[in-house]
Amino acid sequence: MKIAIVHKEKCNPESCGKLCSKLCPVNRKGEDCIIIEKKASISEELCIGCAICQNRCPFNAISIINLPEKLDKDLIYRFGKNGFALYRLPLLRFGSILGLFGKNGIGKSTTLKIFSGHLKINFGREKAEEKEIKEYFKGSELLNYFENIDKIKISYKPQNLSELGNSKVKVSDVISQIQKDKKKIGKIVSELNIENFLDRQLNQLSGGELQKVSIAIAFLKDADVYFIDEPLAYLDIEERIRISNFIRKIVSEKKAVIVVEHDLLMLDFLTDYINIFYGNPSDYGVVSTVMTSKTAVNTYLGGFLKEDNIRFRDKPIKFFKIEQKQKSNFKLFDWPNFTKTFKNFKLNVNSSFINEGSVTGIIGKNGIGKTTFVKCLANEIDIDKGKIDSKKMRFAYKPQYLNSNSDDLVAAIIKKEKIDKYLIHLFSLEMLNIKKIKELSGGELQRLEVARCLSKDADLYLIDEPSAYLDVEERLNVAKAINEIIANKSKACFVVDHDLLFLSYVADSLLVFSGEAGKNGETSKSLDFSEGLNRLLKELNITVRRDEETLRPRINKPDSVLDRKQKEKGKYFED
Repeated sequence: MKIAIVHKEKCNPESCGKLCSKLCPVNRKGEDCIIIEKKASISEELCIGCAICQNRCPFNAISIINLPEKLDKDLIYRFGKNGFALYRLPLLRFGSILGLFGKNGIGKSTTLKIFSGHLKINFGREKAEEKEIKEYFKGSELLNYFENIDKIKISYKPQNLSELGNSKVKVSDVISQIQKDKKKIGKIVSELNIENFLDRQLNQLSGGELQKVSIAIAFLKDADVYFIDEPLAYLDIEERIRISNFIRKIVSEKKAVIVVEHDLLMLDFLTDYINIFYGNPSDYGVVSTVMTSKTAVNTYLGGFLKEDNIRFRDKPIKFFKIEQKQKSNFKLFDWPNFTKTFKNFKLNVNSSFINEGSVTGIIGKNGIGKTTFVKCLANEIDIDKGKIDSKKMRFAYKPQYLNSNSDDLVAAIIKKEKIDKYLIHLFSLEMLNIKKIKELSGGELQRLEVARCLSKDADLYLIDEPSAYLDVEERLNVAKAINEIIANKSKACFVVDHDLLFLSYVADSLLVFSGEAGKNGETSKSLDFSEGLNRLLKELNITVRRDEETLRPRINKPDSVLDRKQKEKGKYFED
């Protein structure tokens, strides 16, 4: 079975002279396999799968994909002819939390829209009849769900918060419109820690504050099923734990929660079951059978699905214990004690150092000076007294917030900054060549900016929140690139991030920031990764262990046997 995908936004027949239709062997025989009106349209019945159109298209607008024949009967939804195709659906489980994860653009959000009733199952056609849907789901628990979808009370927290963030309505007013029960409001407001900004307008909130309000809105609704799309974006580690614990409390025998999330450590901790999504981003997605959370994450890292006999990654992703990471004892850069004071905030920095070949993770709450610290090191902002001796050091800095207003083409940036082929391939930048910077998605812009930073000739690389907007695969690719480049160049790197799994993959040491958000912050000295993580986790009162199969970090369930044992030993991180 083959499907043909045409990315309408890339297709430009006027510029290429309708090249695909001219080269198609079927067209040249006199049949209409590829018809071009405003955009290309490909007949999947006539297509012979030669992929000449795909290979010769100058805009990478066409994909010809061969799929197993058994998937033909499992096509659930398609976005029009030659559009994205979704195969299979997860099995909704009441009384549990189901996680969905995979690459961006592979059907997770589409699945949520189908379950929430925003999209109607069409089996790849313009419209599907009710009797067809009943026949397809006959004998499945989903039959009852879709038959009664109009009666099921659904709450949906979207991935994109821009519409909410543009509103001038007060947080308290939005909440009171949704829920009249003041006791329930008080409980959720307290558990999500949003009391301090109830009187502010939505458009005045930070990303993390807006995220918590959107979660409050979703769970203040009296619903049977909650669909939660990327609830942990913009949040620091403490808040991720808080939100995860909050969601777990919501579930009962009569309620179900489906969560889409890219932080694997938190997804494993939060969910009971997981469905893996695999396929080609923007082309098609396939839903795996449901698995326990541990099995699903390990399967995903392994890259092979036994049930479907599909290998969706060439090599497994492997984690390493700290002592297995190569480290140098040669000191590359050190800094003295210093302070940086703003109007309502003060950062105290303790003297420390970073070694050649080392990647040091910077970790802690939002608003306690992590970004300020790296800017001080690079002399981008002045410290209170004196100056950090970094005259001989060359810095490459990737900021937390990315500028996306440029009209420059990605291809022009790649050429101008001499980004090498390895980075271009690793971050799939060749697929972005004809796009302008301002046309890139958050994930695409992040990949480009990390590649730009790593391509620079520097001694110390300062990379702020590189995992933001990236899916699981992209995060691990970024971690791999940072490790390899720092090792090969014998340089050093600071990485600011909130994803503990990402940091455990990339970093060999940690700087732990403590303090009160928006008021004061203080740095630790440079600590061994295990020691630093142990200090942070003790503050958060959670324990983490290595998975026996993959060595990836896993959060222990609160008050479990393992949780209690590690706390008794004082080992909040068991490496």
